[in-house]
Amino acid sequence: MKKIILFSLLVLFVFASTTVYAAEKYSLGASHVALKVDYIYFVEDVFRADMKDGVYVGLEAYYGILPNIYLGMESGYATAGNKDKVNFEGDKIRVHVDTDFVPIELNLKYVIEATPSFLISVGGGASYSWLKVRAKSSAIGLKVTNDDFIWGGQLFADLTYKMSDQWFIGLNGKYQFTEDMTIKVGDFKSSAKANNWRGGAQVGLIF
Repeated sequence: MKKIILFSLLVLFVFASTTVYAAEKYSLGASHVALKVDYIYFVEDVFRADMKDGVYVGLEAYYGILPNIYLGMESGYATAGNKDKVNFEGDKIRVHVDTDFVPIELNLKYVIEATPSFLISVGGGASYSWLKVRAKSSAIGLKVTNDDFIWGGQLFADLTYKMSDQWFIGLNGKYQFTEDMTIKVGDFKSSAKANNWRGGAQVGLIF
């Protein structure tokens, strides 16, 4: 966990150190907000079951602390579900797993003007996310729910097109990593991470 936090702080420091190259004006206004809809791909298996993809809807808000440097927060909601046959105490059984995921992120990003209308943003930060896992199997009468808040961090990149001085659209991609959440079923213990790739589109408003 300490490695995740230290790495996230290092990312923030690296991007903050680029302020010497900042332009004279704020590339995306003094502040801006965006609504995003992404495809989310969970890297880890949950409860030994293959649990890979879903839909993420999020809202982000950023404030310009320097002309090309923005500090902001993002939160959203993702859900995914799957049925998979897994080995459980020597037997191959079907387990239905559902996951709810709510990331809460603090990010720093650096904006580069490729042209006056096209912008490239790169950034990273730390996160404190809520993860809920529900698993059930009629074959063995299994029905369990576990949830917890877990620390993590993320790296991301955006491609933005400014349609006007107030509106923009864009594409985004992100990789997020988290610590383990313990899952208990009686005496049986497992663990799950919410490590994920996200990618999709966004529309935003400049202030």
